Amino acid sequence: MMAAGVSRKVKITGSGSTSGGLFDSVRVMGEGQVLGSIESELVKTMGSLNVTGSLKAGQYQQIGETTVSGDALGGYMNVLGQLSVTGRVRCRSMKLRGQLDVLGECEVDHFDARGGFHIHGLLSGKEVDIRTWGPCKAKEIGGNKVTVRRSKWGGMKQWFSASQKRELTAELIEGDSIYLEHTTADVVRGIDVTIGAGCRIGLVEYRKSLKVSKDAEVNEQLKL
Repeated sequence: MMAAGVSRKVKITGSGSTSGGLFDSVRVMGEGQVLGSIESELVKTMGSLNVTGSLKAGQYQQIGETTVSGDALGGYMNVLGQLSVTGRVRCRSMKLRGQLDVLGECEVDHFDARGGFHIHGLLSGKEVDIRTWGPCKAKEIGGNKVTVRRSKWGGMKQWFSASQKRELTAELIEGDSIYLEHTTADVVRGIDVTIGAGCRIGLVEYRKSLKVSKDAEVNEQLKL
């Protein structure tokens, strides 16, 4: 337990490490390592950060590369670069510009992604907005509103090669309002569904409306 009124701030410049714990702020400029789990109102990193436990932050800002061996939890996460999480991700909002790898589930109220990701479990949120610049893959995706388009932002060239497919792949995509482009999925299930150009869908189940582009492939349609 921290003593009342004690302020704990960590700043790593160049190369350094700190033990885990509860902090007011953690700032890394260079190469930093946290030995154990960390909880802080603010985590700001520019360079590379390795956390050997879990990370919990009210506000998280990253430029560069971060690896978290446990869970990544928090309020607002702003990622420019590459974030790898061995556990799960759970936060209010995530703004991703780069690459995200999550071995567990990713639960974000507002998921705003421009780049690529591989989420081995479920990606869920109230609003899931994906712009593919590289390969995007999740086992399942669920949300009130799910939008997938191909990104036009050219700031991703350092993370993705020209030969990589700029598309989304998932087993199941489920939501109220769904708009998809350049997506391959076994099942898409929603109330109002639009299947745009470049999609390859096995089965679409819809409750109210379905629009399918002439440049999309849908094997089976079912009105619920």
